[in-house]
Amino acid sequence: MSTRPDLVGVVASARALGTLSLFAGATGALPVLLGRTQGMSGAAIAVSAVLIFGFPFAWCAGPRRAWYRERLDAATPIPPGYAVVSQSDEFRRVTHPLTKGLVAVLVVELLVAFTTGVPIGLALCGFGAGLLSQAHWLARQERTHTVRVVCPVAPGRVAADDPHLSVYRAVPFFTDAGTRPPTQA
Repeated sequence: MSTRPDLVGVVASARALGTLSLFAGATGALPVLLGRTQGMSGAAIAVSAVLIFGFPFAWCAGPRRAWYRERLDAATPIPPGYAVVSQSDEFRRVTHPLTKGLVAVLVVELLVAFTTGVPIGLALCGFGAGLLSQAHWLARQERTHTVRVVCPVAPGRVAADDPHLSVYRAVPFFTDAGTRPPTQA
């Protein structure tokens, strides 16, 4: 049994979170996209949609990319005591703890869209699209360096007295060169 948090692939984690965010955000914006605009003009909706989607996407492409780069540069081999989650189980391990929170966010998005006509779900869409863009970039980095990069997977809610709290906050990246053969870029 592992005495430390389990590890999941960084690419798989970004893909899972990006996909979930993209679909939840699109669902939250659906009422507006289907015409429930509460009297807002088409131009106002278009401008707000571009801004609501654009800022989270740009954040993922800019500051978030630097965050990933910093951790990739500091990545070390997996220390003893960590267990790596199988690639077939990564999506479930990453997304399962987020289910309740995601349903609550979806309800709020739909409520805002129905009452104001603002497609607020596009913010989550922008974040999701940005994460998928990061996952693509991270996969390219893995292929270039012929390693698999993994990080700790945190539970949905972390208690203040959790012995692994500092690891969850630091989000260290580890390399596991032996988990998959090198691929051609």
